[in-house]
Amino acid sequence: MHQIAAINIRNETVKPLGDTVLTDEETKLITDWMRERKTVLEECEIDDILQTIDHLNLTAQWAQSKASDADLERVTDQLLLSMHDLRKILSRKTIEWAMTKP
Repeated sequence: MHQIAAINIRNETVKPLGDTVLTDEETKLITDWMRERKTVLEECEIDDILQTIDHLNLTAQWAQSKASDADLERVTDQLLLSMHDLRKILSRKTIEWAMTKP
């Protein structure tokens, strides 16, 4: 195997390397691979978000039952700021979705 092209998944560009001219079959294979790879990356991103939800739930349990005053002092401001930002964005998006529904 040798590298025939550089691929950028984000902007979906394919740049043949050197003097390589991609055949129609190679282009189709690359396009199919990019589509599959993008799906995998999107699934990983959703999985990361679901894990974050689990972490937030564990954090709430920790704050309620195990955290010392010093522990809470160390993390409270950062948690509140990040949760405020998230709540603001989710609220705005929810309103936007509601307004676009028939």
